[in-house]
Amino acid sequence: MHSQEHEDQGQDLCGDCGGTLVEGSMALPLLGSPRFAYRLGTTEVTTEVTASMCPDCGAVRLRGRNPERIRNAAAARAVRSRRSPGPDNSQDHRSR
Repeated sequence: MHSQEHEDQGQDLCGDCGGTLVEGSMALPLLGSPRFAYRLGTTEVTTEVTASMCPDCGAVRLRGRNPERIRNAAAARAVRSRRSPGPDNSQDHRSR
């Protein structure tokens, strides 16, 4: 099953769809909407966050307005980390 595969890898899962959660930060600007930020190297990829609340119990649910931006950034990071040379291969051997 999709979620069992992620559990075996020790990843946090979304309680709604079972997808893998990515870590980021919340930005709460003085003006405008809150944003979720994901760092990709020196670049910060953001998406506006929307909120809804249950009027009976007060439970609040946050949701990224454009999750594709974050999903694409996380995929790009995964590709970069697979291409990165290991610590032994990162030195320039031509200087010897």
